[in-house]
Amino acid sequence: MKHAWPYGVLIGILSGIWIFVIQKFGAYNLSTISSNGFLGITWMEYLSVLIPFVGLYFGIRSYKNTLPNADISFFRAFVQGFMILLVGGALAGLATAILLQYERQPYTEEYIGRFGGALLVGILLNFAVSLWFMNRPRNL
Repeated sequence: MKHAWPYGVLIGILSGIWIFVIQKFGAYNLSTISSNGFLGITWMEYLSVLIPFVGLYFGIRSYKNTLPNADISFFRAFVQGFMILLVGGALAGLATAILLQYERQPYTEEYIGRFGGALLVGILLNFAVSLWFMNRPRNL
């Protein structure tokens, strides 16, 4: 778990900053949310996929480099990535809760939906990055 903390905190802090930035740029303006892209998602939200990808990539790579012969299985990489996402998700959830506490417009359902989508994207990215870093199985 000690390897997951720095990269999880990186994901959490960058995601928290990103949540405040897209709010200030009006990505969640209720009058224009239906005129945004696919499912009301703005281009700024698509860019937010880079945050967990970068955190998972560097976190799993750093963990792999600490292992003997840099030998890592898919499951081990996936568990490490899940721990990174757990730390980052908790911090991003805290940032969302703080934003919802001080926001005057009723965005609660919208943010919860977006947070659920971010969870799914994080798991899919974890799957892809874990496949990327795993060593070739010897017994196939």
